[in-house]
Amino acid sequence: MGGRAARGYVDLPWGQVHYRHGGDPDAPTVLVLHQSPLSSATYEAVVEPLARRGLRVVAPDTPGFGMSDPTPTTWSIPEYAEAAWAFADAVGLGRVHLLGQHTGAVIAAEAAFQQPERVDGVVLQGLPLYDDAERIEKKTVYAPPYEPAEDGSHLRVIRDRVKGLYPRLGVAETDRQVIEYLQTGPDYATAYRAVFDHVVDTDRLDTFPVLLLHGADDLVDRMTSRVTAALPHARLVTIPGGTDFVADEQPEAFADALARYVLREPAHAGGAR
Repeated sequence: MGGRAARGYVDLPWGQVHYRHGGDPDAPTVLVLHQSPLSSATYEAVVEPLARRGLRVVAPDTPGFGMSDPTPTTWSIPEYAEAAWAFADAVGLGRVHLLGQHTGAVIAAEAAFQQPERVDGVVLQGLPLYDDAERIEKKTVYAPPYEPAEDGSHLRVIRDRVKGLYPRLGVAETDRQVIEYLQTGPDYATAYRAVFDHVVDTDRLDTFPVLLLHGADDLVDRMTSRVTAALPHARLVTIPGGTDFVADEQPEAFADALARYVLREPAHAGGAR
């Protein structure tokens, strides 16, 4: 859960928020919102490459995840988005590019709606767009809680879930995710349920400069055709061979694509789609 990126905590009304950061404070800023039930550790490897390309990166652990304190009540997506702006205010951020992955993408979209005057762009690393039937099914059966056991057998339950989702993960990455599940607690699906209860206003989202950036093997890539149909003005960049953790697996390629968008540089011919 550590790493080489600078880290810190800020005090907010519901508790402390842990975050990673890097880059010149005067550089264009990317506020990174991770997927559930993980943490900003997902982006540890890409902080320095992005800083080298002239960006500032600020990546908090979502309240209740990673090393951030839990929420006092069950939050909705608008409440998570309000918390993202409260965090941004606490660390002195002004205008930002919002980057969100999966759950973080849904939060980022809502955050953009709440304070559009502070948003230079929105980067969605896998936006889950569920229809009504999918939301009901997911809320019913997805991510059941684990039961802590004296003999530690719940560790196998968590590990089996992680490896079932991401069979390509190595031992160190799998161990990190097991730790993240344990830190969140047996009911690690609180933010998932917030997503399943929420409908993204794609018509409104399409009025922002949007980049769809993810690995070609990301689990949410299956929704790409649905997302591009809903966001016809968005630019799509997929990184070949990348999974949900492409920022960790291919940090230079991810940093190249993100920096080109934030700094408004032209895409390289023959590069990522």
